[in-house]
Order: sequence, then C-alpha cells, then structure tokens
Amino acid sequence: MADWKGKVFLLMQERNMTQKQLSQLSGISESSMSRYLHSNKKPRIDILVNIAKALHVETDYLLDDEEKSESAYNAIATAIARKGSELTPEEKNRLIALILGQGKDV
Repeated sequence: MADWKGKVFLLMQERNMTQKQLSQLSGISESSMSRYLHSNKKPRIDILVNIAKALHVETDYLLDDEEKSESAYNAIATAIARKGSELTPEEKNRLIALILGQGKDV
C-alpha cells in the first residue's frame, strides 16, 4: 500500500500541512500517523477515510484499483457481520446491489 503514502505526502506538501496537523485534522494520534506513513503498517479503511477527509479528497483517490475492490468487499462484509439481523429490507437490497456491482457509492 505504498502508493497511498506518496499521495498523502504530496497532498500534505501542496497544502503546507505537517504530519502533526494531519493527525489532528484526522483524529489519529501522532504516533499512529507516523506508523502509517513511515512503516509498512497498513491502515484500516476507516483510518484511510479519516485521512482522506482531512486532506479533502475522496478515499478512492488514495487507493489503487485492487484496494478499492478490497475496501468495498470489506465494507459489505463488516456491515453484514455487525448489523445483518438489524438491516431493513431497503438496506439489504442496497447491499445486494453493491455485491452485484450495481451500487455507485461504496
């Protein structure tokens, strides 16, 4: 997942943003942010979402195609595992549409 790091560093540079500022804006501790940016530790998708929001970009911008598919699958699997029995019929239909590739937002 090295490519996302390069994009983050470029966006930080363009915005004159320090790692400390990014960590504050994204709600991620400075030590965790450092670990994500300077090691091979791969952040969870929710962490990546927070980083993207802090940088005012779409999460998709930070991910390559393989990671986009993986994140969509993980989002669906997590939703089913956590709330499968609580989903409304509309939510179940939306999940089915996403699984079949008919959903536009993941």
